[in-house]
Amino acid sequence: MKQVMAARPAAGFLRAAACCGMLLAAAALSACGGGGDGDSGSSSSGSSSSSSSGGSSSSGAATAKLSVTETQSTLTVSDGVTAVAITKQPWRLIWTKADGTLIAGDANPGSKDPVNNPQYAAMQKTDGIDKAYPGLPTASYMPLGYYTGTAWESVSALQSYSVDGEHLQASLATSDKAGAALDVDFAADGTLELKFTPAAAKVAAVEASFNAPTSQAYFGTGQRFGTFNVRGRSVPLWISHGPGSDRYSGTNEIAASFFWSPSGWGLWSATDARGEIDFGDPQKRADAINVMHEDDHLDLVLYTGTPAQVVSAYTARSGRPLTTPPDWMWQPMVWQDDNTTTDTVNALVDGMQSRSIPLGAVWLDNPWDAGNGSFDFDPARFADPDALIAQIHGKGVRLMVWLSPFLNGNYQTTGAANGWLVTGTRPDGNDATYFPTRSISAHVDFTNTGAYNNWVTGLQKLVKRGVDGVKMDRCEEDLSDTSVWANGLPNRLNHNPYCIAYHKAAHDAFFAERPDGDFVILARGGWTGDERYAGHWAGDNASVSGPSGLGSALNSLLSLSSSGFVFSGSDVGGYDGTLQSGPSVLPIGLPSVQTYIRWAQLGALSPVMETPIPPWWVNESNAVTVYRRYATLHSRLAPYTAQQASAAIMQGIPIVRPLPYSYPDDAKAVAVDDEYLFGPSLLVAPVTGVALELGIVTRSVYLPKGGWTDFWSGKAYQGPTTISVTVPPEQMPLFVQQGATLPTGVSAGELP
Repeated sequence: MKQVMAARPAAGFLRAAACCGMLLAAAALSACGGGGDGDSGSSSSGSSSSSSSGGSSSSGAATAKLSVTETQSTLTVSDGVTAVAITKQPWRLIWTKADGTLIAGDANPGSKDPVNNPQYAAMQKTDGIDKAYPGLPTASYMPLGYYTGTAWESVSALQSYSVDGEHLQASLATSDKAGAALDVDFAADGTLELKFTPAAAKVAAVEASFNAPTSQAYFGTGQRFGTFNVRGRSVPLWISHGPGSDRYSGTNEIAASFFWSPSGWGLWSATDARGEIDFGDPQKRADAINVMHEDDHLDLVLYTGTPAQVVSAYTARSGRPLTTPPDWMWQPMVWQDDNTTTDTVNALVDGMQSRSIPLGAVWLDNPWDAGNGSFDFDPARFADPDALIAQIHGKGVRLMVWLSPFLNGNYQTTGAANGWLVTGTRPDGNDATYFPTRSISAHVDFTNTGAYNNWVTGLQKLVKRGVDGVKMDRCEEDLSDTSVWANGLPNRLNHNPYCIAYHKAAHDAFFAERPDGDFVILARGGWTGDERYAGHWAGDNASVSGPSGLGSALNSLLSLSSSGFVFSGSDVGGYDGTLQSGPSVLPIGLPSVQTYIRWAQLGALSPVMETPIPPWWVNESNAVTVYRRYATLHSRLAPYTAQQASAAIMQGIPIVRPLPYSYPDDAKAVAVDDEYLFGPSLLVAPVTGVALELGIVTRSVYLPKGGWTDFWSGKAYQGPTTISVTVPPEQMPLFVQQGATLPTGVSAGELP
């Protein structure tokens, strides 16, 4: 299908940054504050007045579309749908519906503002920068705070304001007497856009804090391996592959500065700057959300409505997939790593097809290429790559290859000579924050126009040879804060959107050669808005059951879907770097049969189903039999999945819909973190815990309102209800919404 132009971000929220004008980031507007002391200030308006026509304290009354009500202590501005109520001194801002119902508001003044950041000292390392950015030594939790490098300052009072059209501009008094500006816009899509700009000469960071009632849960923020509900957690807005880089036990390859609550609101911090969000972190303030970025201003977009409305409004701005994936993306895929050659690739494809396992594509991991940056096949492994591509295509299978943003050898020499590399990193080459540290290759500087175009041209040569897609890796490596980029921006502003530039370059290369969209781009790393160019897979999950393996893959699926990343999956069976030893040597690090079977079930009900472990490596009988069944289910669901993908592109409705997303008014559904709807008609309850090793397991399943039918037995249920189901290894708890129509062959009796 052709490129979907309607999926572009809304005008006014595209920022041509870095990357030769090609980094698309959001330039929305900024945040609420709350409580505090400092200079007194007063509005220039009268002490008690009201104007339904949009009265103003200074200018713009004639063109204002907002109603303004003012007393000696408060200012209320409304567009008739929502209202902003400002307490003048001490400063506090509350966003409500027009009838006064609270949507969100500044955090209540706390007794420990600012508070120490306990992760800061724990995460400090002497080896380059931290493996996960831990934030500043303190967090302010004050109203619209800003850090000058020595202390946190805050807004203390409203001094003056003006209203023009749907825009409120306020002049604010601050604790350091430097002052600040706050711009508030009631946007046409129902959002509230706020931009906070301190006037101080040196601003190193900005913050905003919001009340976080204990009744509220929070979802989104990108890929979360350790938990789906992020309440009680601190989330680094700094993508990194290092173990523990999510501040807990997981990695942080995909982050998004966006979250939502089933209580009816959400927030997008529309900046690329390094930062963090604390969601009622008990080590700081359990009653508040704190949003912080290392920048000199704060741009926030506040959303109201159901989760579906919030996510749709967010993706309309941040961006939705620009091309409709081809049908073969919804077919099972397989990939191989260390020993890849012409013979092993053919053997892998033949092994699947000889066992009647559906297969859409085969990926070749990093040993395929002659050198990073060559865009060519290693002749020692592939004597005739064009013949291989033809062979694979002749079997009805597509071929994808691994990519990195690195240049090595002669390619690095050429890149350096042309100024195409990120420079200024550590002289010993150990620029990654991996532990243990290892040398990482030179990075292509995608903010350099020449480097960008050269990379796109190189990939186009591969596309012309018949390569159908790419597996894009390694954009999450942390570079030193001394890194020098062509666009002149510091590393703290370039690091997060680096993945977007890298993936956009691949999209540009493929779209130039295949404007019909017949290509697939899957990536390990990502940042807010990256879903425009790539789908994603969960990288490097351990090949075990429970929270460190299969459970983390489920969390990834749910959190990515909640954050706008609608096309994702995980390595069926996991991957720990030791799996691909070749057909003549017994692979090590394999999952158990039970873990592999249960992971295949999760993969089948994910948008992307792929594995680095062919099932016969695990077990020629059970593993192959069950994998075939679920690969067939995934394959036959392809028309259904494609239909949901179209809804994601055009309307921002994810394919995977966690229960808090679909049933925000149902407290029991909101508490469920291990079930989801796949499209509107299938309720999936994966088995992920360590008890799965026992084989037959019993698990509790919550069925929300409506009629549901057990996919396997045909037994009918009426929700809301909680049931206990006993499932053998070859079955996963799966329920069909009564009245739903599924594609041909999608029934228990028709699966192999």
